Amino acid sequence: MIIKKRVTEMVLPDKYAYGILFGCSGADGVNEHGQDFCGMLMPEPVTIRFDGETPVTLRIPVGAAAFDFILPDALRCGALTLAFADCRTVVGASALTPDISAPGARTDGFGDARFLSANGFVYALVRREDRFAFCRERTGEEAVRRAMAALAQDLDALIEYRLDYYRRKPPCPRPEYEKLYYKCLAVNRVNVYSPQDGIDCRFTTPDRLPHRHMWLWDSMFHAMAIARYDPALAKEAVWAVLQCQRNDGFIPHLMKSRTDVSRITQPQVIAWALLTIWRLDGDREFLARCAGKTAAYLDWFLTNRDANGNGLPEWDMNFDSGHCRCDESGMDNSPRFDVDEPLDAVDCASFLAHDCRCMAEIWDILGEPEKRDRYAGVADETAKLVNDLLWDDALGAYCDRTLSGRLTGMLTVSSFLPMFAGICPPERAARLVRLLRDERKFATPLPVPSIARDDPLYGADMWRGCVWINYNYMIARGLRRSGYASDADALIETTLSCVNRIFERTGNIFEFYDAEDREIPWRLNRKGEQPDPPDYRKKIHAITDYNWTASFLLLMLSGDQ
Repeated sequence: MIIKKRVTEMVLPDKYAYGILFGCSGADGVNEHGQDFCGMLMPEPVTIRFDGETPVTLRIPVGAAAFDFILPDALRCGALTLAFADCRTVVGASALTPDISAPGARTDGFGDARFLSANGFVYALVRREDRFAFCRERTGEEAVRRAMAALAQDLDALIEYRLDYYRRKPPCPRPEYEKLYYKCLAVNRVNVYSPQDGIDCRFTTPDRLPHRHMWLWDSMFHAMAIARYDPALAKEAVWAVLQCQRNDGFIPHLMKSRTDVSRITQPQVIAWALLTIWRLDGDREFLARCAGKTAAYLDWFLTNRDANGNGLPEWDMNFDSGHCRCDESGMDNSPRFDVDEPLDAVDCASFLAHDCRCMAEIWDILGEPEKRDRYAGVADETAKLVNDLLWDDALGAYCDRTLSGRLTGMLTVSSFLPMFAGICPPERAARLVRLLRDERKFATPLPVPSIARDDPLYGADMWRGCVWINYNYMIARGLRRSGYASDADALIETTLSCVNRIFERTGNIFEFYDAEDREIPWRLNRKGEQPDPPDYRKKIHAITDYNWTASFLLLMLSGDQ
């Protein structure tokens, strides 16, 4: 059930920090994907760098200040009120003098207007007494007209409109995490685009900066959380991905537009997302609209990702890309893939079994018993093969198997996915739980590391040791369905506590986290060492305001595991 909205005051995010996104959401209006007017807060308050080939910076010299709130489309402290008036215009009120700049660009001005040219646009800063507007347009005349229209708006009413979005959301189920809860809603909100690029509905992105495009499994994860408070948007997020499907059933992992897409796919989680939305919303028509496309995608996977014909699927791997050999798995640089041949992959098979089981349930809801039985049969057969061929009894865990028949013996978070998929026998679940409780393996200060702690390759570079919240959520689900509810609860509570502490310190929700719970995530490696201070334009760090982390935190806070 959707929780009823409330009208009481909220405890909103108020920490000013580098990395926080500042952009106009497509959740309730129009924004632009290809030439996105989206900014990121820089360290000095208040400095916002708007992305582009040449970054353009708006600075209001607030200095040290206590903020009432900092949201993706509005912020306020005693010396400044600032909000998006539309997707190309920011309007503010302050007695302080704002300024704009860009590397290599000359700033011109006359009267109360300042202009600079960059990225094929004119950026204008227009001031009227204590009000100002900053905008982007094709010509200076158009920019002035846009700025003047923004200055004519009631700024207080605009702020209330921005805040009302959050007032209309369900209350935080865990009051001790209320500020984190609203931060998660804000991250969901800013990472939405309005219909464009051949996609006829709203769609989501993992991060407006630096990546900005649409990804397959990310969008499903976003939809599962968004469905708790906005089922219509959740369904659009799913449908946007399905619109990019080829006639043969293939769905790309990355979509810059409906036609500019990647050649690989991503883990099979669409049926899971559909079933999650159905259980909350009960929209049978939407379920029927998506069922055939989702089934066609699973059929494509069955046909095209089993090179040795043994019934276990493999990921597409790129053996020429150093330590980043498997974008398709979502675990780009995992040491699992530092091998010289393809793998019968435990995560690929577990996701397939789980999604086929969800697909069977969808066909059952839709009254299609023959189709239900077919996908239930695929799920059963895949489960049997996982247990027959991917269990390493000496290791006490599931692991990958080379096509030549050798078990790799590497312990990673994927080793626990058969529990998530519901295909792990009780005696094997007990052995997996022992690994999760073992401080030498996976019981790190912030569990669950992406590879075992005692592995020689364990470190702090993405999937080579860091913690990813999507896997924590799936492992918690697997623990609960295997009868280890207390372990699941402990994992969720530790995750929330650690993530919240870092959020309170940095103002950010990150792509991944330090399993040792020592480093702020932007100091961790991301396919290589990071510069200091962090700057994603020099080297992409653990991404800030990351949408699937926010989504899984919302699911954890809702008690849905």
